Amino acid sequence: MALNYSSPSSSSPPLPAVLQSPMAGCTDLAYRRIARKFGCALAFCEMVKARAVIEGNERTRAMLVTDANDHPLGMQLLGRDPALLAEAARRIEARGADVIDLNLGCPVNKVVKEQCGSALLKEPDQVGRILDAMVAAVRVPVTIKMRTGFEEGDDERFLAVARTAQASGAAAITAHGRTRTQLYRGMSNHEAIRRVKEAVSIPVFGNGDIRGGEDAARMVRATGCDGVMVARGALGYPWIYEEVRAALSGGARPPKPRPPERAAVLAEHFELMRSLYGDVHACLRARRVAMWYICGVTGGAELRRRAGRIETPADVKVMVAELEARGPAESDAGEPAEAA
Repeated sequence: MALNYSSPSSSSPPLPAVLQSPMAGCTDLAYRRIARKFGCALAFCEMVKARAVIEGNERTRAMLVTDANDHPLGMQLLGRDPALLAEAARRIEARGADVIDLNLGCPVNKVVKEQCGSALLKEPDQVGRILDAMVAAVRVPVTIKMRTGFEEGDDERFLAVARTAQASGAAAITAHGRTRTQLYRGMSNHEAIRRVKEAVSIPVFGNGDIRGGEDAARMVRATGCDGVMVARGALGYPWIYEEVRAALSGGARPPKPRPPERAAVLAEHFELMRSLYGDVHACLRARRVAMWYICGVTGGAELRRRAGRIETPADVKVMVAELEARGPAESDAGEPAEAA
């Protein structure tokens, strides 16, 4: 499904896009390769700090590793200094970013204390200065991912941020339908996303609580948004991209994956991590990744406990074999990790 940043007044608008959200500790190159295999239209790296990009931080460079098949690719920056963000945007464009996103949604305390992420929702004018600088610095589209306010009742400011983003040249907005103070509690506010859509003429993508195709279709119907961004719902469930695309196009819902299919994708995901990180670090990462895939199977809770003790590739092989042999048990689903 093609992503379109052209004017929404086009006579033949595309089907709503399905995008993959940047998620801290999750959306590395291995994760993105799996997402693309299942039809993800635009994949994002993990969020990185603008200053760390400029300073050449080794961990930050690793988070931005990509390859020739990893496109279209979004990279997301965190910061508040316009000049710093503009320079960081130039550098990640040179590293292969096809879209550069400004994070206005991260709710964690250490980010908010630095007046970055969702704290910038309190400063529409500063958002404008940042975007003016970033848009002028690069040739690729600059977008924002925002929450629908810093706190409840923050209606005017989050809409002012959306309008300011459009005026400063942002190509699109992703609106997560929660305030900063909600963190990940409660349900995504479709009414607030609808208000963002009505406030601007650039594309708006809805985000929050999309666990399957019907969730996405419901959001599009309720908000009029141009597409959806999938976050936690895709952890261990890359089939969601096919499911959402089918729902948005009016097609039949694809069958749910059975344990052998989950096991096969987990095995593939682990091999991709081995190629990127080597055995030791791949196994450490596999402790978390395996838990994503162990959902909806008999004895899932026990398997997840064992996943937390993975130490060797042989442990992963055993885990994959046991997952493959399990029967479905839809009531035994684990809760994926939270995403920024």
